[in-house]
Amino acid sequence: PLLLTTLLTLTLPLPLSRAQTLRNNLRRVSGYPFAPHSRINPLSWPATPDSEQTPGGKRLRAGRRGPLPPPSAGDIRKHSSDASSRVPQKPSSSGKSLEKSPVRSLARAAASLALLAASSSFAILGPTLPAQAVLSNPNAGIARSATAALRRAVPVVNEQVGDIQAELERAQYLLRIPIRKPWAQMSSIAQQLLTKIETGKSSIVSKLPESSAALAKANIDEMEQALDGFISMMRQQDADKGAIFLNRALTATSELEMVQSPKLPYSIPPKYASLPRLQGRARVQIEVEGVKKPLQIILDGYSAPLTCGSFLDNIGDGIYLNSDISIADKTTVFIKPQKDMNLKAKEKGQRPLELRMKDEFLPDYRQPLDITNGDYPALPLSIYGAVAMAHGGDDTLNAPAEFFIYKFDRASMGGLGGLSFEEGQFSVFGYVAEDYDSKEALETLQTGARIKDISVTEGLDKFVKTTS
Repeated sequence: PLLLTTLLTLTLPLPLSRAQTLRNNLRRVSGYPFAPHSRINPLSWPATPDSEQTPGGKRLRAGRRGPLPPPSAGDIRKHSSDASSRVPQKPSSSGKSLEKSPVRSLARAAASLALLAASSSFAILGPTLPAQAVLSNPNAGIARSATAALRRAVPVVNEQVGDIQAELERAQYLLRIPIRKPWAQMSSIAQQLLTKIETGKSSIVSKLPESSAALAKANIDEMEQALDGFISMMRQQDADKGAIFLNRALTATSELEMVQSPKLPYSIPPKYASLPRLQGRARVQIEVEGVKKPLQIILDGYSAPLTCGSFLDNIGDGIYLNSDISIADKTTVFIKPQKDMNLKAKEKGQRPLELRMKDEFLPDYRQPLDITNGDYPALPLSIYGAVAMAHGGDDTLNAPAEFFIYKFDRASMGGLGGLSFEEGQFSVFGYVAEDYDSKEALETLQTGARIKDISVTEGLDKFVKTTS
């Protein structure tokens, strides 16, 4: 792209007709959709339909772009020779031929370098595949924090509230722009949301039972107050305080969505209908020997109801008391129950690998995700403090009781696109809470320590042990 930009700059001194002719010749040789002020976009190539068979039937995905065929050496030589013949060969006003003009020679040299770069990139690297382009794109939509992942994991059952959350997420993205922030645009987004909330408040609350209406009104009031504060900070161009108000609005929106989804908004497959499940969110507190502060874990039953249910069932049966803690490579904290307790957990039977794709309504079972094709999980493993079940001898099954906490560091552990190489292979069912005490407790865990107590502090009413 740098060479192509240089070529455009060098052709500016030429008359418009000659410059356009040179660009047209380059477009014929390289195959790029080349035009002034345009950027090469490999994702604009024609798409071909693609689909994948899943346990729930056929799920259509976004089209997969096919690579452009690289030009052959013969085509390059042919078009290169034709390019020079198409340029008008009129003598200059000074009486010298255009062929000897230094501007003309410099432009032709730049064109040769651009053609060589284009053909070399095709021959050596090949065109950029769509999956690689998405994974290397920081805007791929993968949550990078536990708070963002849990917020986006709540199922959207009210389209109006879902649109509000999407606009808040867009404002948050604009706020992260490092320089020349679009203050007026962000303020306009917030103002439009305030109008939408005010006009749709009654319809949102009217669809809820009386027991939940008061909590929904409180969340809506919090959203309005946070948006007012955000607009004020945008007028003052204060990004730090604006981010605080925006996070408040996002949190209130997520809590409103949870009020609208008191239980799972989908059915568990009949094959697993009798297994324990968590219908919503829960919080677990773990106390470890030698660690002063407890470790808080937030479980997400919306994305992994059966995995969370199995975990809570094990807690109720005392499986994790006195469990051994071991740390591998300073990045993975394994919690393994005592031998007799592990055998007790095995008697309950195998649990399936459970993964819910981003933007999907319900999870898939016994099917790892293909990250290279854009199958991103709703609960990414590539977040510090991700809690997941170990495999149970088969990559499509979870271990009966053993789980681990992943201390992911994007700078040292991130692969393509900053994601873990194991992304999409384990059932992530929650995250370590992002408060200071929990993070400090996680950092002070040592190999050889044992769990002295583990309990459910919130959400036990959403746990269903068995169903008929």
